[in-house]
Amino acid sequence: VLNTIPALIRKAKDSLHGARVLASENLLDFAVGRAYLAMHYVAEAFLLSHKLDVLDPDGVADAFGQLFSNTGELPPIFHRWLIEAKRLAKSAEFETQTGITKDIAAEQLDRARAFVNLGREELTEPFM
Repeated sequence: VLNTIPALIRKAKDSLHGARVLASENLLDFAVGRAYLAMHYVAEAFLLSHKLDVLDPDGVADAFGQLFSNTGELPPIFHRWLIEAKRLAKSAEFETQTGITKDIAAEQLDRARAFVNLGREELTEPFM
């Protein structure tokens, strides 16, 4: 489990890079989806850091909120961002008229970058 945490942080970093590339090509729906996955991977790494392996990917956001945001261990804004990103990604994946603009995509990329940075700062050192 512990060696999975750095792998998830790397995957999050790569996913963020992919989101940036997609956004630069104006593939905004797909950029938002990758940005969400970057956040999801970091949230999953945080859960694993507490020996909690959530088998259902849909349960990651809820478990992250309960364990980190509700307890004050991490700023609650990260949980709110994760929930919103999940909603947007689902819309981007399954709907044709998503309404995702460049501004929305840019905001999601900024939030994903904040997630990746949080994961690198909080999780990388103790688990490498």
